[in-house]
Amino acid sequence: MTSTPPVFGTTWRPLPLLAMHGIALLLVLSFISPTGFELWRQLDSAIFFSLNGSLADGGQWAWIWAWANTRYKDMLLALVMLAFLIFPGMGFQRSQLQQALVGFLALMLIMLPIRYFFYEFSKELDLSGPSPSITLAPAYLLTELFPDISAKDASSRSFPGDHATVLLLWAAYLLMNKRCVGSYLATALAALMILPRLVGGAHWFSDVAVGGFAVALPVLAWAFYSPLVYQLTRWLEKPFLPLFRLTGRLPLIGQLPFFKGDSR
Repeated sequence: MTSTPPVFGTTWRPLPLLAMHGIALLLVLSFISPTGFELWRQLDSAIFFSLNGSLADGGQWAWIWAWANTRYKDMLLALVMLAFLIFPGMGFQRSQLQQALVGFLALMLIMLPIRYFFYEFSKELDLSGPSPSITLAPAYLLTELFPDISAKDASSRSFPGDHATVLLLWAAYLLMNKRCVGSYLATALAALMILPRLVGGAHWFSDVAVGGFAVALPVLAWAFYSPLVYQLTRWLEKPFLPLFRLTGRLPLIGQLPFFKGDSR
């Protein structure tokens, strides 16, 4: 039996490990610098007025973006993201699926302390302010255009963009494992699904370009250019494997490729 290819790096690769941290640091420094911050805000404002301005006439176009900013869309997106992890051909081989799902959980666990530190760091430096829908005018609020739709179109502390960070990690996870139609589709989907928060005004562009990448890049660096996240994934697999075996005995569900692949 051929061994299952690992979903993460298994050796230390110092150069790309440091490079990804360096890019994240440069992004943060560009945002902290008064001049850099002003340039980011100019770009942020231009993007906001361009995207949010498309809602001015309301109608079907604005209605679509209103629903795209609801929890219902987020729940549907979560199911789509899960499907990419449990079906072969989307970026992972059949034998990798169980390891891939646990691996994404490992990425989320690694992200939490990095995100917490970065959020506290941002709050200390007063980088995390209100979203553009609160700050700029004119702003077309989805909640005013469609009061019956519970759309997210504002935030008192919008930086960094958590929603975007998770999407960036998910898409990069697939793409860095295998470049194929499935992983390219995931990348395009992630980019598309980041747009609703920008169109609605709940986030600045820099919340994604700086905040999202500043958190995602170090996580991905440790995952693919060190063996640490791979070891964490193998450790997390142990309690999950009995659950996978038990669930795989259920009628119909057990016929899914996810339960027929060998994670070993």
